[in-house]
Amino acid sequence: MYENQNPDDGLKLQISKVGEDYRLSRNFRLKEARSGCGSDIVFIHPALICLMQSLRDQYGPLRVNSLYRSPEWNTRIQGAKDSKHTLGMAVDLSPLETKFERFRNDIIKRADIGGIGVYSTFIHLDVFGEGRRWNG
Repeated sequence: MYENQNPDDGLKLQISKVGEDYRLSRNFRLKEARSGCGSDIVFIHPALICLMQSLRDQYGPLRVNSLYRSPEWNTRIQGAKDSKHTLGMAVDLSPLETKFERFRNDIIKRADIGGIGVYSTFIHLDVFGEGRRWNG
């Protein structure tokens, strides 16, 4: 379902026009997608919204550690040069009620996510390309 998504299909939302409480999905708001620099613009891919909501439905509340990153913010925090966060195609999530080990193990088994990065306290997921896996 999430393979071969195109960045050109992403949504461009302006927080000052739609409001930070704008619903991306049933359980996620635009403020959760905002770049750490406070940029008024947020890019987010519809496939990522669907993935996040699907995981929320399955695992309960999730903390969005990082979603969209402006290119400037990504450089400032020393993110990957080709980070999918800058396209609104990646999210770093932590479960709030489900044990992290279960969340991690279940996510690793999924084949329909473009990229999965496993870190000690969160999982990086992106909807770009196919089957990339790594440990952070």
